[in-house]
Amino acid sequence: MSNLLVEIGCEEIPARFMPGLLADLKKKTEDRLAGARLSFEAVTTLGTPRRLALQVSGLIDKQADLVNEVKGPPAEIAFAADGQPTPAALGFAKTQNVPVNKLSLRLVGQRKYVFAQVTKKGLATKQVLQSLLPEIINSLYQPVSMRWGNLEDKFIRPLHSLVAIYGTKIVPFTLAGIKSSNKTFGHRYSSYQKFKVLSSDLNNYKKILKKNGVIVDPEERKASIRRQVMLAARQAKAQPLIPDDLLAEVTFLTENPLVYLGSFNPEFLAIPQEVLITSMKKNQKYFPLTGQHGLLLPKFAVVTDNCKNRQVVAGNEKVLSARLADARFFFEEDKKVPLRDHLGELANVAFFEKLGNLQQKSERTAKLAEWLGKRLGLKDDSLKICRRIAELSKADLVTKMVFEFPELQGTMGKYYAALSGEDKKVAQGIYEHYLPRFADDELPASPEGAVVALADRLDLVVGALAAGATPTGSEDPYGLRRAVQGLIKIIFAKKFDLLLDETLEYTYKLYGQVFAGQNFPKLKKEILDFILGRLRPQLLESGIRYDVADAALGSFNDVLDVFEKAAALNSLLQQPWLAGVVASADRLGRITIHATREQVLEHDLVEPQEKELYALGLKTTVEVSELVNKENWVDAAHTLARLTDPIELFFDKILVMHQDERIKANRLALLKTLEKLYLSVADFRKIVLS
Repeated sequence: MSNLLVEIGCEEIPARFMPGLLADLKKKTEDRLAGARLSFEAVTTLGTPRRLALQVSGLIDKQADLVNEVKGPPAEIAFAADGQPTPAALGFAKTQNVPVNKLSLRLVGQRKYVFAQVTKKGLATKQVLQSLLPEIINSLYQPVSMRWGNLEDKFIRPLHSLVAIYGTKIVPFTLAGIKSSNKTFGHRYSSYQKFKVLSSDLNNYKKILKKNGVIVDPEERKASIRRQVMLAARQAKAQPLIPDDLLAEVTFLTENPLVYLGSFNPEFLAIPQEVLITSMKKNQKYFPLTGQHGLLLPKFAVVTDNCKNRQVVAGNEKVLSARLADARFFFEEDKKVPLRDHLGELANVAFFEKLGNLQQKSERTAKLAEWLGKRLGLKDDSLKICRRIAELSKADLVTKMVFEFPELQGTMGKYYAALSGEDKKVAQGIYEHYLPRFADDELPASPEGAVVALADRLDLVVGALAAGATPTGSEDPYGLRRAVQGLIKIIFAKKFDLLLDETLEYTYKLYGQVFAGQNFPKLKKEILDFILGRLRPQLLESGIRYDVADAALGSFNDVLDVFEKAAALNSLLQQPWLAGVVASADRLGRITIHATREQVLEHDLVEPQEKELYALGLKTTVEVSELVNKENWVDAAHTLARLTDPIELFFDKILVMHQDERIKANRLALLKTLEKLYLSVADFRKIVLS
């Protein structure tokens, strides 16, 4: 076996596409090699903006032989009565290129057939790669693609070179008019001539490229950038802000990163520092530097692609100064208009197809926030703040600053609300109602901000799903999954006890006649299922076992309820009595599918065991109901355990499916009431006990 090294040299690929391309290159290579019966040890991908590279280590020298069994004619046609092969058998053997005495017989159904074992010899790996490598390259997912010259071939950017080496030998093939070779190119600023890669050894490949100005390993470039930015920050006696997304992007903007320290006019620090940071990150890909207490300093670290002319710093400072001057202009202009005066402009901004404009959304959100606040026990002062937050929550979207930097929605609303004389809690709530914005983001700190955050998300989810915008597959253009995930996290973190069925119904009614005539019960189920689909993974992430999560979700209507119930059930898994509860719930669930009613007629109870179970069931129902109302799930489950022996005795002594239909229906009704009692706590049938 030998190693395979492939490099696709091209013009600069946009940084945002590189991680996906490298992941796809790895997967497609693994899949195609496996499909071609070429075993290997590992596939490693590397890359820079100007090249995609992969190494397959331990690639076998020859395809595995392929052995197939081919079915031929029926035995009585292939062989005569004396066992001699007929022309049918001879012809079949010749077609399959096997001796006739190697044919075998096998019974298929009620008839014997002739079979031939055909072995297809594997080809040399180098021969297979000649066709396989172009297939892999052409199969890569390309968010955008282009053609160049008069060629029909397409790629994400025009190709310049192809390296393909198996062991020490070139794998010959042609793609987009370029022949594969062992020649590649270095960094555009330090290596102008192509040079040879003499083997498929990965370390040797890295070493040769580094000698020619290219760090081909993205992780090595990322570490280098982080190290150099930290060094620049120490020189400035500062701390760097190194966001993961910016670090990943800059990693794929360079082939050999070189970091410099730059500065800007301290006068710009009068602008909110979020604006400065966003401008440096988004427009210029700079790393901001902070001083004591996290306050921004008028300094930054800029990453260049091996540019050794320090004049590049002055150029970057000049460009940043122009950017910040624009930001200061937007800020000064926006300050001239109180935030509340922008509310009328929201009527001109569409919210969602069929769902009106942002002014209407703000009004709905304000009503919903006030309704939610009352349900959650907020006092009158807090309710007024909730309403005001919701009314102003989208006003900053029509400001000049947010138009230029959409990422600052909410942040600028906070500043402009404070500058307009709004209550501090209102200003903070405008910022908080967008939280969390992503998976590990902070959550709203204030109860008012949390309530408006819930109202904002509920309005979006109910409206969008009612309008038919349900996400499909990986597509979620309106961020509905993210909205529901945020909703779940807020409810759990704030311990908001909220019944979803009535909440969804009130949210839906706020749309008035927009969805007149729609089947709301069907829509409500769709929304609850959609929320459930996001809730289950969060339960699993919190350490809840999959079967316990399913049991807790059995009667889903309250997010907080589900989390607390799942935690309680999880704590009971080692209790010996739980097995009886699970077994009883399972037995009840299987037999009650035959029940035609739930009402038990006491005068139709005949045997002592069913009368005793009925009486015990009534008493237990009262106790369990009280515990469920108190959300005491542990004691509720433990109380059900007293039914285990009586239920077992009932099934031992009582014939449920009695020949008298009246008695049978009554016994099934009794068991149905018990099943409902179990389900009021959890769907214990889902729990798996060893």
